[in-house]
Amino acid sequence: MSPNNRAIAYDFHGDTPFTVPFAQIKPKDIHIYLDLDTKVGKKTCGQNCSHCWFVNYEKAYNKVFAMEEGLRIKETLEREGYKVFARYTDSFAYKGDFMRLFGPAHNRSFHQEAEHKPTDTMHKGDAWTSGRPLLDGNYVELLDLARESGYGTISITFHGLLDENLKLLDEKRYPLHGVFSGADTEKVVKRIFDYNARIGEQPPAFRVNIGVTIGKHNHSRESLVRYAHYFNAMGVDTVRFNNFTDHGRRHPELQMNRVEIEQVYRDIKWLHNNVALNFQLAVSEDFGTYGVEVMEFPSTVGWCQAGRQLFTVIPTEEKVVKETADERHEKIGDIVACVNIFEPYLGKLLRKINTTDQSTTYELEFDHQAIDDFSDKRVRGVYKNGCFARELLEEKPAELTQAAIAAISLRDRASAPGVTV
Repeated sequence: MSPNNRAIAYDFHGDTPFTVPFAQIKPKDIHIYLDLDTKVGKKTCGQNCSHCWFVNYEKAYNKVFAMEEGLRIKETLEREGYKVFARYTDSFAYKGDFMRLFGPAHNRSFHQEAEHKPTDTMHKGDAWTSGRPLLDGNYVELLDLARESGYGTISITFHGLLDENLKLLDEKRYPLHGVFSGADTEKVVKRIFDYNARIGEQPPAFRVNIGVTIGKHNHSRESLVRYAHYFNAMGVDTVRFNNFTDHGRRHPELQMNRVEIEQVYRDIKWLHNNVALNFQLAVSEDFGTYGVEVMEFPSTVGWCQAGRQLFTVIPTEEKVVKETADERHEKIGDIVACVNIFEPYLGKLLRKINTTDQSTTYELEFDHQAIDDFSDKRVRGVYKNGCFARELLEEKPAELTQAAIAAISLRDRASAPGVTV
């Protein structure tokens, strides 16, 4: 008998057919990831993950909108009808200043079943964190702030490998560097659960969502089953698997090929059908469409809407693009399709200043022709996978940061015969 598990959750940002011209898509059907601050380090996420997209792509590295202006941008776009996801590298960044100003936010849009029902994560704010800020001594203050600000979920990425007894292997065995360790994640999750117990609310103050990045290092059915039993015992609410992408070209040995991804889909489905799960299982859309049919999702799931109903806005160098007697238009942001590789470029965010009274508003100026051309390439099969990121990077590699280039050089030299580093 199959276990009575909850439906598998998936990413959902709309299902308008790719053949519909972009001009016919209304703002209310468009999601905007507003990347307000992409800085990593002590004051934000507390980490320096070698595979992080914010670290590896020059276009998104160390960029910021002033916090107060970021709020004005968000409110302006929301008034125009867009669904805006305000994002920092960590929701607890700057000792909670992001939460204080922006209130409850989400880092993704999670749904389930044929009717695209929002999951429990979507009912209140979802705090996206490395976990590091909650390892500090002020963690109770941060959790108080999150609860008072309307957050109901805390999402943490788990980095660790498990042995047959569900014990963490030495973190040196884990191939991604600069990450928040699995052992520390255990400590933080316990802190959250202890906090819930002290608050005594029902339902508990916070749900805990765990993300696990799947690559060649942990993609076997055995590994997935171990994660399932481990997180069953931990007592978390959601476990979401995502596909490793080699941001920065630092870890090519960890990227799965098509055959492996198709097998992972089959194994996730087997896991859901055969193992009793105390949490909701979720799957990221970055696994793409190769093999997705086994999941029995709605037919459009896996076909990422980035570049049509989903865009990212990232801060860029400010530049005056138009000036008249009474108005000045300044480009302050790039509109891009993929929320992780920041390509292709599809428009700009403008700051429009009335030079008479200095009043300011903001406008998304989409490049409709570029958007429709990109959609046409997907329809014609130029990009075959529903997640086009890897194909796009192979066609036109994104500009890397100097840190990423140095890491590649170091790896290449280290692997060269007779060369020491």
